[in-house]
Amino acid sequence: MKTTWPIVLLAFFLVYCGSDNPASEDPAVDDISSGDTAYSGGGHGGNSSGRYSSGGHGTGSSSSVKPEPVSAVTDTLIEDTTAVESVNDLPACTADKEGESFYVEGEHALYFCMSGEWIASELVESVFQIGCRNGVLTVNTTGEEEEEESSGQGQTSPWGGNFNFGGGSTSSGLDTMPVRIPGKHIVGIAEKGPFRFGASVKIIELDSMQRLADSKLTHKTCITEAAGNFSFDSVDLVSPYLRLEANGYFHNELTGGLSSHTVTLKAIVDVTDRDTVNVNMLTHMEAPRVQKLVEDSGNNKPIRSVKAQALKEILSSFEINLGGSSGGNNGGFNGWSFGGQQQTVTNTDGRFAEDIGLFDGDEYSGALLAVSIMMQRKGSGSEMSQYTSGIAERIKGNGNWDDNNAKADLADWLMVLDTSGSYETIRNNIASWKLGEVPEFEKHLRNFWTSVYQFGACNAMTAGTVKHVNNSLSKFFISYYEQPEGPRTRFICDAETHLWRAATDIEKDTVGFGKGEYDGQIKNGVINPDKYYVYEQSTGKWRVATSDDIMEFVDISEVMAGLAPGEKVIFVLRHAERGDDTGKNGHLTTNGKKQAQNVGEKFKGEQIYFANSTYTRSKETCENFAIGAGVTYTENTIADLDGEWYVKNESNYESCKSSNGGGWQATSAYAYKDGICPGVYYDFESRSEEFINDLVKPEFAKVNRVGIWISHDTFVVPITVYGTNKKVNLRYFDTKQWIYYLAGLAIIMDTSGNIRYVPVKGLDTGTMTM
Repeated sequence: MKTTWPIVLLAFFLVYCGSDNPASEDPAVDDISSGDTAYSGGGHGGNSSGRYSSGGHGTGSSSSVKPEPVSAVTDTLIEDTTAVESVNDLPACTADKEGESFYVEGEHALYFCMSGEWIASELVESVFQIGCRNGVLTVNTTGEEEEEESSGQGQTSPWGGNFNFGGGSTSSGLDTMPVRIPGKHIVGIAEKGPFRFGASVKIIELDSMQRLADSKLTHKTCITEAAGNFSFDSVDLVSPYLRLEANGYFHNELTGGLSSHTVTLKAIVDVTDRDTVNVNMLTHMEAPRVQKLVEDSGNNKPIRSVKAQALKEILSSFEINLGGSSGGNNGGFNGWSFGGQQQTVTNTDGRFAEDIGLFDGDEYSGALLAVSIMMQRKGSGSEMSQYTSGIAERIKGNGNWDDNNAKADLADWLMVLDTSGSYETIRNNIASWKLGEVPEFEKHLRNFWTSVYQFGACNAMTAGTVKHVNNSLSKFFISYYEQPEGPRTRFICDAETHLWRAATDIEKDTVGFGKGEYDGQIKNGVINPDKYYVYEQSTGKWRVATSDDIMEFVDISEVMAGLAPGEKVIFVLRHAERGDDTGKNGHLTTNGKKQAQNVGEKFKGEQIYFANSTYTRSKETCENFAIGAGVTYTENTIADLDGEWYVKNESNYESCKSSNGGGWQATSAYAYKDGICPGVYYDFESRSEEFINDLVKPEFAKVNRVGIWISHDTFVVPITVYGTNKKVNLRYFDTKQWIYYLAGLAIIMDTSGNIRYVPVKGLDTGTMTM
């Protein structure tokens, strides 16, 4: 996109700064201060064209890695559409974009839309004053002094001059004192994520004689590039004690886009012997504590003497311990009088917060990024400002964040981010900015939530340990590990990484299982009782059960619907709900009769061949089943359905049940395991085949299409286990699963006399857990 930019600029200069313009009388155009701007950059707070849009994919169209949404984050992705890869990607410079600025990433340069042309910022700066307001860049072409936007603490001048930042009119002795540090050069980076071009950075000189009160001496610059770098090329300072304030939009680590609103971050520093000052979340969080420590000393300690302590306390409040330090800008105090007294400053081994940057490539960078992410618990705009201020105020008093409720809430949020895989998404979002290697922040976030949850160390000694959240302030709190109600999340110390993470289902469900008792043993999950796990003797491990291991009970109506032409079925079912009398004359309950009728309704229109045992409740089940089906019941007693078909030695049967914990335990163990009560039971396989071949197959001749045989649990369990090749879970002896009422086995014969089996349920479930 070629243009005669100098000619265009000259035209602008003649139009706006000609002989009728008072500014033209003074060739020192960089003395022009901001006033009502003729041009305001696009974006938040810009013109109505709205250069920021919700959604989209990136912080600039050139990003090769698309930002992704992060679980548990409510911030909307705000795309910065004012960043492009090359000049050729700039949109048309139309009237609605007049004065807007775009950042060309390929050139690391800003361009302004002026009179239909895109003009490089260095050419604009050679004629006009570039300023910043409300997070966007402005071009002052009038030469008149601008009013700066409110910072929330009083009006401030954008270009320096005497103006009281404190929000009142308190005068300071500094205001009339001579310059002590002339031509000071100060550079730094403003980062939450990095502040976007258009952000402002202001210096307020602090009066050590008045407890670090604001003076009227302020200085301001604007950020004009993508990484948050700022520079004060030459400022005359009376005091070396400064508060820096960065205000603007920042690159949002959680969305990969921009913050939803402008924010202000602060730093309180001593620039006696430093030229570099970063403004970031650590400087912001420590600022109230620094002032408090100075105040507690009777204002006899200089700022630099308490900085290392304040930083350590901030990091400790978020469970960050970096161990040894690499040192910081901690040279001699250079004799500046604090509170009118010469002070002796002890060097520390700690680094100062203003020394740290997000992309410095060290452990401090990771700590800064971790705290920056934590402070977005409530969002990226005013909510974040309120959140950080509240925490900083708690730390201010004694150097400790002692709000356990807030800590538990933050831990819950970080845990959800972690276990949902959002840490990786955050890392990818930051990498998409192409500003440097993303530091290791994850370990600090993880250490915070695991510490709040009181999990303890994760190392070789604790590898494989599975824990639950026993911090009662957490919304994931449960009283004990196996608690059936409440959150099902559990956590394990990973044996390879030695990091706590969310346990998988099998890891948390098999806690306490130990070595299986036999090959193919199946157990319900400890946390998820609806899941099953199988023990493999060859590996000595439990694995997730598959459809090859477990057969689910199918509703009777589905079986009927699936019958092929000519197929017949006999359902061998347990009776309906009975009363307390388990003898032969015990009756069904009222509910049991209703159960039988409801299941019978599924067979309306069918001719049913009934069979019952010698027990009253079996007959009553058939009677009520017939009522529901709308057919007549004719009693047909088959004594072999009484329930003791598999018992060979009745004289020893009672002692077998007693020694195995009861009839259900003994019967279920017999169906699945070898060697239960030798001599008491028949061989399981041969006895089952005998029932099918000798009793059932001949009876099919009497069946039109459907037969209903009502038996008892001690028979229905083993015959169902047999028919499913032990793939139904009726392991009462192991999992406490037992056959439910009106459930059992469908025995289906085709026209060739072939038999197949399906485990069936007449009610909502085929099993019950006792």
